[in-house]
Parts: sequence; structure tokens; C-alpha cells
Amino acid sequence: MSKRLTKIFVLITAWIGLSQSAALACSCSRLSPNELLQEADVVFAGKVITENKVGWWPSWIRFKLNPPFVERTEDFYRSRTTFEVATVWKGKIFAKTSVVSGSPCGYYFRHGEEYIVYARWFEGNLGTGLCWRNNELRDAGEDLAAFGSGKPPAPNPSSAPNYIRALIVVFLLLFLLGWATWQARRKYGVQRS
Repeated sequence: MSKRLTKIFVLITAWIGLSQSAALACSCSRLSPNELLQEADVVFAGKVITENKVGWWPSWIRFKLNPPFVERTEDFYRSRTTFEVATVWKGKIFAKTSVVSGSPCGYYFRHGEEYIVYARWFEGNLGTGLCWRNNELRDAGEDLAAFGSGKPPAPNPSSAPNYIRALIVVFLLLFLLGWATWQARRKYGVQRS
């Protein structure tokens, strides 16, 4: 029985491997800082404050109704890295900004390190990869010399709408309390001592 299962496993593995139309390889052309500045939507320097893996191992397999029925996607998993942004050279971004990077050509950032990051908007997220000039800030001398001093990031959106919501809730509670008091007086009358 185990020989039969082994044969079935080998056949399925070969079928999945041979049914792929493209190999997963990264080939990058090395562009100058100014050329990549033109291609990127956002270029900034910042410190990594959090990094989260997004997805799980089966996310790189997609099932279809037509042949080859099973296909491998480009993203084995993704990583969402949040930066505390210090300097911006291109784009409008906030002081805390997240960037998504995925396998097999993803660039993975280390917590606590400072980087220069090149990214583009993709499906509502900033995305980057191995082929961009992402680099630790201490090794990005050529980029820093080409771009100059930059500008500070936009401040994160304030929490003022939260205060407005709280005030609305307080006014609604006061209105309900007043309405309940009015209903009680109307039903039971005013008690005098």
C-alpha cells in the first residue's frame, strides 16, 4: 500500500512541477538612483518598527476549473513591514508607513534597522521587491548623495474624528436621558413634597 501512495505522490508532484509555464527566477537590471527615482511612486528613509508575515504556505497554490487545474502563484508569502519614516524624497507618505514585499523576489527588512526604500502603489498597498534599490541606510551613500536632504513625512492623520464620535455619543446619551425623564414625568406626573 505504501508503494502505491509513493507512486501517486510522485506523479502528482511531477504533474504540478511540469504544468508551470514560467520559472520563478528574479532577474533585475541595475538602475541608477535617479532612474529608479523616476520609476518609483515613493522613495523614503525610515526605521523598521514592525514586520508581519502575511499569508500561509498554501497561499502559493491556486486551484482552477480548467487545465492545469493547479497552478503556482508568484507569492509564496508576503511580509508587511511598518516604518517610522524620517525623510521623504518622492511621494506623499505618513510618518508611519507600511510596505508589502512578497516571495520569491521580495526584499525582507530587519527589525530596528534603517533603510532607504523604493516602492510603488499596487492594489492599494505600497509594494517593493528585490529589484528595487532598497538598502540599509548606512550603505546607501550613492542614493543619499544623488537625492539631497529630502523633506519630512506628513504627520499621521489625527485622532480628532474619534473625539467627534465620542461627543456625538455623549449628546445622544444626554438626549435619551432627557427623553426618558420627560416620558416618566408625563406618565407619572410631577411629585411634590
